[in-house]
Amino acid sequence: MIIHAPFSSDQLVACESTRLGGVSQPPFNSRNLGPYTTDDPGAIEENFRIHCQELGIHPERLALSRQIHGDTVKIIHERGRYEGFDAMVTDQKDVYLGVGTADCCAILIHDPVHQAIGAVHAGWRGAALGILPKTLATMQDHYQSDPSDMWVYLSTSIGWTHYEVGEEVADQFPDVFLRPGPQEDKYFLDVKGFVFAQALASGIPQDRVTGSSRCSYADADLFYSYRRDGAQSGRMLSLIGMR
Repeated sequence: MIIHAPFSSDQLVACESTRLGGVSQPPFNSRNLGPYTTDDPGAIEENFRIHCQELGIHPERLALSRQIHGDTVKIIHERGRYEGFDAMVTDQKDVYLGVGTADCCAILIHDPVHQAIGAVHAGWRGAALGILPKTLATMQDHYQSDPSDMWVYLSTSIGWTHYEVGEEVADQFPDVFLRPGPQEDKYFLDVKGFVFAQALASGIPQDRVTGSSRCSYADADLFYSYRRDGAQSGRMLSLIGMR
């Protein structure tokens, strides 16, 4: 099962995966697309093959990064495996940017005017560091992208009702994105609401920012969740690329 962004089209792949329809065995069942998990590498490779076949693209055209919860943006000129980048942008066709998640929010960006795209991995660290505004600024600098022309999709991620954090995390976010937790020094954090607000503050029109309303933690049948399953969690893959 693949979930497509509203602006996905015959010319633009923009989608997120679910855990359904792969070959990984429990506890990674079944479409684990996390190459850095402890799942069987052969199963992961086959899951990539199945996933890409359903999208009509070749696995060798993917650009993937080993994410580190940072704020560094990589300008991609060709497909491949990279290290240490949580956001990628490109204006190259037939290069598909991928972001792996298991509670964090993947952000897919499309500038149809200048034919540029971006893919962002935003957990609480990346969100607090401003990785989304930095990615949008990089697209403006390198592709002359205008935020008013862009489309943004926020993937399935952990909902705030299941995302309890301590004061050290809560202190990095405005109060409007926090709810009181079960203890005095605990809070529930709305990361997706925060990055949505960042998109609007960066100049993206509100009607061009869309996203999944699902929760990775709550829906165990469809999604992986590191908060729920720990090291036994697989990864979903959000992809964007121009054919």
